[in-house]
Amino acid sequence: MKKILALTFASLVLAFTAGAQVLPSKGMKNTTSVVFGAPLDSDAMLYGLTDTFQARFDLGNFTIEGMLNWSFLANYDNDGDVDNFIFGTSNANPLTLHYGTRGNTTYAGDYKSFDSKAAEVEVKSAEFSQTVKNYDNRANVSNTTQDSYYVNFIWHPFKNFDVGVGTKLNWQVGPAPRYGSWLWESDAHVRQGGFSTSYDDRSGSRTMTSSETVGSYRFTVDAPGTADVVGFVPYANKYAKRAFGIRYFYKGDVNFQIGAAIPNGFNTDDPCVNVGIQIEPLDWLSAAFSYEGLFDAGGNLYAGAKFGMKNFILDVYFAADSLGTDRDDDKAYGTGAAIAFIIPNTKISVNPELGVNFFENDNYDFSWYTGGTLSFGISRQLGFDLWASFAAGSKDKRWDDYDATDSWNGGHIFDIRPSLNYAVSKNTTITAFFDFENRKAFDGTSRDCWSSGMFVSYVF
Repeated sequence: MKKILALTFASLVLAFTAGAQVLPSKGMKNTTSVVFGAPLDSDAMLYGLTDTFQARFDLGNFTIEGMLNWSFLANYDNDGDVDNFIFGTSNANPLTLHYGTRGNTTYAGDYKSFDSKAAEVEVKSAEFSQTVKNYDNRANVSNTTQDSYYVNFIWHPFKNFDVGVGTKLNWQVGPAPRYGSWLWESDAHVRQGGFSTSYDDRSGSRTMTSSETVGSYRFTVDAPGTADVVGFVPYANKYAKRAFGIRYFYKGDVNFQIGAAIPNGFNTDDPCVNVGIQIEPLDWLSAAFSYEGLFDAGGNLYAGAKFGMKNFILDVYFAADSLGTDRDDDKAYGTGAAIAFIIPNTKISVNPELGVNFFENDNYDFSWYTGGTLSFGISRQLGFDLWASFAAGSKDKRWDDYDATDSWNGGHIFDIRPSLNYAVSKNTTITAFFDFENRKAFDGTSRDCWSSGMFVSYVF
């Protein structure tokens, strides 16, 4: 399988993206980006300039790694004109242009957003009560922000054993379905079933313990109507994020790794532990299992497998969220598969995937997504990437019972992002991209947005 994986990812060398979750090996990397964007019926607006610096040092039995974003961001007045520029650390990225926000604040007001065509609708009956509010392009922005920094310290006391503490360890097992993107990864574009409004993969925290901690790994099902497109199910295969963790690797006839982590916010009165295990019994087979929230109600389960065939790799997974909770209708499930292969006798690699998410509440329709990536080398220095996805959100079947809501459905998101990557040298890559998103909310309101720009990455 290792040879197959190496062959598959060799074709992606030119797809040199601006940021990874963490650096895979020692070194330093700096990325500078300049981006524009707007809803389709607005003038183009400058996002600003962002510089992302990452470093990893392996010193004896220790690994130290960190990242910091600095941005020079355009700030707009109410007429849509540049008012000033703000300099400082930033948790925003170019995708936030789609939704009219910069990090956790808004700018340009209505100039950057659409008002929903549907007035606020309140539907009540003896068994069903729901208020559906208006949404604009800012409704789901929390799922596009990134970390403004991360710092990890990892100790290797003996061979194949790690002890780590950090704000983004990013330890994971199994073939990860595409979610929880960081900056430029295709995960930000191949979206599974829409967005979740109550899950934040960046923090990996059980509870808020400081101003630096946002969100929670606990997942609560977002009912249709609580966001413009609903249906996202998070997965627990990243068992150590903002956490203290330990893991062990064994390499022999049968390879395996096992790890555990205490997430930020651990409480001795209500303990919670995340665990993950991966085993490779055969050269062509790898299987993984993980669980967030062991010893705690509302845990999240993940199981996945990777099959390395002669010409392609098949990934399959299953996940269940909010297990063991006493709350009614609070469980969600997801399953899907992805294939990675190289077209014979070409430099073209393809990675399509398909997933379905469904819910314990039988009033909620299932949601689904499909998408993938396409990469090929045009020349020795020039490469082309294409990321695209279509996601259909979940519908509440009870909407059909009322005249005010009988035309509503789950909505959809279509996203496509072509880019050109030019390798100036073995250390420097320039990428130019264009991203378009067609987003139709559950109430029939459409919001189309775009962003475009370029970034330069330099590896030391």
